[in-house]
Amino acid sequence: MKTKARIILVAMLCVACLAALVGCSGENAEQNAQTQNRQYMSSVNTIMDTLNTNMEEFATAVKDGEVVSLDAQLEAVTKCVDDLNALTPPDAMTDIHKSYVTGATEMQTALSDYVQLYEDVKAPQSGSFDYSTYDSRLAEIQSHYDAGIAAFQDADSKAQSA
Repeated sequence: MKTKARIILVAMLCVACLAALVGCSGENAEQNAQTQNRQYMSSVNTIMDTLNTNMEEFATAVKDGEVVSLDAQLEAVTKCVDDLNALTPPDAMTDIHKSYVTGATEMQTALSDYVQLYEDVKAPQSGSFDYSTYDSRLAEIQSHYDAGIAAFQDADSKAQSA
């Protein structure tokens, strides 16, 4: 009888240990997911800080009328977009990632179109710039810029809720 009691006691102890291990693995998986989410958002924040700096430098180049600087800043923005695209988001961050990529891509398009407009006005290929297209081109640039801001705001809102 004592042997049976010991076997039952050992079996119950094994079940208790197994239950504890299962509980720990669930916590570890949750902690791992949280760590991945934090690492992803840290990478995004670094890229967005760089993008913001490049946008400020782009604005300074516009103010100074430096075409070469505009092109350099556009290349820096393009690198930020590429870096953002290269990130692999955790499953829980996929929608957030799409919004950040959309925002960055829209900003890149706005800046690219602005540089092209600026170059066309400064040194048109035909010898003179057709100002009848200026307002519509500027409106298109503004549309991309606004879409980029909206996508960034959407991503930030989703990130805060995550």
